[in-house]
Amino acid sequence: MSYAILLAAVISWGISNPLADLAITKLSPLFLSLLECSVGFLFLLAVTIVKRIKPVIPWRLIIPIGILQPGLAWLLGNIGYTHETASTGVLILTGETLFTVLLGILWLGDRLSFKKWIFFIAGFAGVFIAGNTGIHEHSTSTAVFFLMSAMTFGVYANVVRRYLDDYTATDLALGQTFISTIFLGLFFILSEQSIPTVSTSIWSSAILSGLFGVGLPFVAFNYAIKMLPGSTPGIYLNIVPIAGIAASIALGRGAPTWMQLIGGLIVIISTYVVSREDEVTLMTQRELDAIAREDAEAGRLTRDKLEPGVDESLYYRRNTNTLKPYVYGGDLDDPDPNR
Repeated sequence: MSYAILLAAVISWGISNPLADLAITKLSPLFLSLLECSVGFLFLLAVTIVKRIKPVIPWRLIIPIGILQPGLAWLLGNIGYTHETASTGVLILTGETLFTVLLGILWLGDRLSFKKWIFFIAGFAGVFIAGNTGIHEHSTSTAVFFLMSAMTFGVYANVVRRYLDDYTATDLALGQTFISTIFLGLFFILSEQSIPTVSTSIWSSAILSGLFGVGLPFVAFNYAIKMLPGSTPGIYLNIVPIAGIAASIALGRGAPTWMQLIGGLIVIISTYVVSREDEVTLMTQRELDAIAREDAEAGRLTRDKLEPGVDESLYYRRNTNTLKPYVYGGDLDDPDPNR
């Protein structure tokens, strides 16, 4: 069931792109963004009320983050759809992972292996190919707005890593969509735009874009990642562009060119390799014996503090332990041969 929910989340993200591209034909980017964020907020609010959850929202950080993501991110993406096909948008936005990694290197001091650096550079080359080989609906390209939208996601993801890791994704999304709705609503009022009169199909596309792109996937994805191995979500996220392109073709919002498919494939492979966790080197028996001695000498005062089945010696070697009265000296070989 967890795998099915995760699959539904990534497909939901994918098909929201051509839905937005369809709605943008009759709605302004600002009004569409406001509608999407409002629908997402109402959905998340309904989930919170039904589950009787008391959200914990760090408003001091959520206010600027909510303006950035999804506020400006959705607005920039919708501006991109005014002159580009849905396939172009979904392929470029797949590079969000690359911008997240880039800002992690520049800001948080993350490091990449030589192999990952090669795929990282290749990924940006794929984004460039996908953005410059599409069929433009107008003489002026707006692909750069997709890049700017992807960059906002990179900023958002790294802020969450550094400052908001202790909060649930649902609480953060609820606060973000609320702030983005207020921000875009004020922007809409100041711009003196009027609510357009459009067909039911356009309204449906806009509302479903908000539901599938903002509301539903946050809840589903947050539930699924708690039930599945850590590497699984990263693999499933590569389905987003596939679902987006398929929905683009089905809705008549533009098929990708062959060069775009090549560029998109490069991006997908690169983001998969770069986002994979490095394999952990197994400890030698000598190191395991040393850790076991450390645990024995420290005393098992914290046995009942962990979940059943957790190896305390490995846990407290990798995490801060303020309850131990003893710190082992770190000798790999037992100093007492008669032990």
